[in-house]
Amino acid sequence: MTIPRLYYVTAGLDPETAFATWSAVLAPLFEPRPWTRSKSLPTGSANGVILGDMVIAKVAFEPQAFLRDAERIAVTPGHILLHLYMSGGFTGMISGEQTSIGPGKVAVIDLAHEVRTRAFASNTLSLVVPRTMLPDMGALKPRLDAARNDLLAAHIRSLQERSLQIAEDEVDATVAETADFLKRLFTQSEFPEETARNADDDLLSLAQSVIRDNLGTGKLSPDFLAERLGISRASLYRVFAPHGGIMRYVQERRLIAVRAALSDPLETRRLTRIAADLGFNSEAHFSRAFRLRFGVTASDYRRTQLEASLHTQLTSPEVVNQWWVDVASRARSAAA
Repeated sequence: MTIPRLYYVTAGLDPETAFATWSAVLAPLFEPRPWTRSKSLPTGSANGVILGDMVIAKVAFEPQAFLRDAERIAVTPGHILLHLYMSGGFTGMISGEQTSIGPGKVAVIDLAHEVRTRAFASNTLSLVVPRTMLPDMGALKPRLDAARNDLLAAHIRSLQERSLQIAEDEVDATVAETADFLKRLFTQSEFPEETARNADDDLLSLAQSVIRDNLGTGKLSPDFLAERLGISRASLYRVFAPHGGIMRYVQERRLIAVRAALSDPLETRRLTRIAADLGFNSEAHFSRAFRLRFGVTASDYRRTQLEASLHTQLTSPEVVNQWWVDVASRARSAAA
C-alpha cells in the first residue's frame, strides 16, 4: 500500500468546478464562503500526503471566509489543525477566542470549537493531528509564545519538506517523532528561548529554519547563524557535524529547495529566477551543481514534473474524508 497523496490543484479549472472541488475537500472541516466585495467563488489548492494519523499539506487559497459549525464539529471533533501561515493571514474566532494570525505564525485550531474567520490570500502549511497526539491539558490557546511558535514552525516546515520523499517504512517513526515533539512542546510549563535551545535537536531545527529563511541572501555563514541563534560557533559546528558541515548543508538545502520549487505545480517563477531567489549567483554554477546532485538538468527535471502534473488526476475528496473516519475509529478503539 502506497502513502496516500492529496492533490487538489484547482488552478486552471473553471470557477464553478474549482469551487466545488475546494468545497468538497474542506467539507469535513469548514464551509468556504466569499467575503470580498466581488463575491467571487472562493477557491484554493492543496498538495500533501497522509502519514498514518497525520496529514501534512501545502495549502494556498484566495481571500475567503471559513466557517465551522456544530454539525461539522459533531463529525470531526477530535483533531487539532496546526496552521502555519507563510504569507497572508486571517482574523476571527478559533479555539474559542478572537484571534489574528499573520505571516510566520502558527494558528492552533482546536476543531472541537466553532471557527468563523476571514482570511486573506494566503500560502500556508497545514498539519492535522488527532487530539491524542497532544497531552491532555484542557483548552488550547490559539497562539503560542514566540519560542514555541518558532520551534513548531520549524518542525512543520521540515516535515512538509520531507513528506513527499518519506518511504512507507518510515511513516510510523515519523508520526512518533512528531507526537513526541508536540507533547514536549505543549507540556513544559515555561518555554523561554534559552531553554528551547538546550537540546541539539531543537537547535538544529531552529538553525534549519534560519537557513531556509535566508537561502536567497549572501549572509549565510557560520558567524551569521551563530549570531542569529545566540550561540557559539563551536555549538553550531557540533550540531552540523553529522551533516558534513554548515556550508555543505547550506548548499544542499539550496539545491533541494530549487528541486522542490520545480516540482511544485503552484510555482510560476522562471527557472533562472528560482535559482537566483534561492542564493545561486551564477547560472552556470547552479546548472552544474544541480546536474551533479540529481543526475539531470534543472530544465529537464522541471519539464518532466510539469508533464507529470498535467496527467495527475485530482485526488477524490473521499480519500481525505475517509481518513477522518478511520482516525476517529482508531481513537475510539484505543479509548475503549
